[in-house]
Amino acid sequence: MSHIASAGLGSGIDINSVVSQLVEAQRAPQMQRLDLREAELQARLSAFGSLKSAVSALRDSLASLKTLSTYRGRSVDSSDSEVLTATADIYAAPGVYDITVGGLAQAQQLATDPVNQAGARLASETDFLGTGTLTFKFGTTVYDPDTDTYTSFTQNPDKATRTVTITDGSLRGIRDAINEADIGVTAAIVYDGSYQRLTLSVDETGAANSLEITVQDDDGDDTDGSGLSLLAFNAAATNLQQTQAASDVTGLTINGIAISSASNTLSDTVQGLDITLKSAGSATLTVSLDKANVSNAINSFVSGYNGLINTINELSSYDADTGEAGLLNGDGVLRSIDAQVRRMLLSPVEGLTGPFRMLADIGITRSSQDGTLVLDNGRLDQALEENFEAIAGLFAAVGTTTDALIRYEDSSEATLTGRYAINITQLATQGSITGSAAANLTITAGSNDQLTLSVDGIAATVTLSPGTYASAADLAAELQARINGVEALREAGVSVKVTENAGVLTITSSSYGSQSKVSVSGGSAAADLLGGSPVVTDGLDVAGTIGGQEATGEGQYLTGTGAAQGLKIKVSGGTTGDRGTIEFTRGYAVMLEEMLDEWLDSEGIFASVSEGLENRIEEIGEQREVVERRMAAYEERIRAQFIAMDALVAQLRTTGDFLTQQLANLPRIGGGRGG
Repeated sequence: MSHIASAGLGSGIDINSVVSQLVEAQRAPQMQRLDLREAELQARLSAFGSLKSAVSALRDSLASLKTLSTYRGRSVDSSDSEVLTATADIYAAPGVYDITVGGLAQAQQLATDPVNQAGARLASETDFLGTGTLTFKFGTTVYDPDTDTYTSFTQNPDKATRTVTITDGSLRGIRDAINEADIGVTAAIVYDGSYQRLTLSVDETGAANSLEITVQDDDGDDTDGSGLSLLAFNAAATNLQQTQAASDVTGLTINGIAISSASNTLSDTVQGLDITLKSAGSATLTVSLDKANVSNAINSFVSGYNGLINTINELSSYDADTGEAGLLNGDGVLRSIDAQVRRMLLSPVEGLTGPFRMLADIGITRSSQDGTLVLDNGRLDQALEENFEAIAGLFAAVGTTTDALIRYEDSSEATLTGRYAINITQLATQGSITGSAAANLTITAGSNDQLTLSVDGIAATVTLSPGTYASAADLAAELQARINGVEALREAGVSVKVTENAGVLTITSSSYGSQSKVSVSGGSAAADLLGGSPVVTDGLDVAGTIGGQEATGEGQYLTGTGAAQGLKIKVSGGTTGDRGTIEFTRGYAVMLEEMLDEWLDSEGIFASVSEGLENRIEEIGEQREVVERRMAAYEERIRAQFIAMDALVAQLRTTGDFLTQQLANLPRIGGGRGG
């Protein structure tokens, strides 16, 4: 409240000053107690923040340690990186590979030919060539560039046939249309000093990846070399110039074995290795287990754990000499966190067998002085050298199967540790459609060249190239390439394999399971390709039990229920019936992360403690307001008392002055009347 600041009129006392001092004498002790309490709570809140940060850092250190790929890593060293380099996945076997390269594979390159084709004498990128469609097929071409003799073309069924529509017939427009179509061919424009020339380079190397280009020219002639037909390169019209022939790698051997490859990247030659050939020459590849990655992950975990223990020790400390205690000394939450973490890491991994069951088995022990972990790197290196694969079980969630065609894929927090028997009652299959009669090998444009089908629920319509095919295998290659070239299927990652048996065609989806389906709904080629009554077979999901409980199948993946809930395996083949067992264990990193995640959750212990402390701090603010209201009332009361006192003093002073005056006017006792 505001008051007139003046001294007491009656008493002469500075009432405002006295009242302020009295109020402050009452307020100060109460506010000091509240300030001290708030400071204590803020310090505890900050201490729990430090503890939470240390817990979070420990959890982050587990990310690599709990991931199976960490233990499946491979390192690769090339003796000559100018000849070849390589990368390895988890399936690469450690070993040494001596590799010799005679010559690299090449990709076919074509270009417009201004010498032989007047239409190609273009001075500008904007010069008009023609419009229409270009159809690109990939396969093996027998062509002699010296005599310009195109002998034959055999289609590669694994490469999709693609069609590009040309609406902007300029050289630049044709280039852009081809590149935007992303068909595996790169177009460019090169000025040779006299003319602008369109070049076409196949993206993939290999003799089986050369081009056959057919043209539907809007000027009406698809082969004469004028207009868009200048880009034809097939048996009927070799209007482009081949500047580089497609070829496979030559003189390639691995450990003395001759290897054929269409690509300079060898992905399937040695399991688990992707070898990139760079030049002719010889080099040695050494593949070894990536022990350094595992060692780094373990060191990171030890560092994260020790960071937490050091934080706990600091917050719970007590100095008997000085009487100083850590901010969370005696705190129950701190003690519980400390006890749970230590207890988990001192216990063996449940269900784990083999050479390593505890941290001490790989050289990680607990210091008796401060409780931190001590890592014996020499012992760890020995463990990595002698039993590398076994270390994964100490830290990650691991499923070990007894059947080579069944692979552990994943698990959930609900999956219980244990050994589970696997029984397969149904293997996953692929959807297909099989013709009821041998296919007609003669395809006529506009008569029997179209097929409308659905693959895995995605509709597609294809148009086959007209002609009489030499064999059902050639027709199957054309059909497969056409189907796999449909954009909607490519975008969905859906593809098919077309095979033939005694002339009868079968179209099979590449996927497995109940979603794998192939059906034909029409098209002029349907009857000639598949007969009048083709047989449709839908794919089936894998089915069976894990641990005696019915599991859920999806494609080739089987996921357990009950005690094995979330346990996911992939069944790649084999037979039905009993298929051995899977031993599932949860390592330290997985169990510890689950516990830490629970603490760090938005409804976990840290959130609960922080909320409680913040509420108490907020209550102190409310208590301050109560004190201020009490002090305001106290100030009003004592001010009123002082004012009343001052008025009384003033009245008494006035009375005193009056009495003094009256007494002064009284006659003196014994006074005479004159001489």
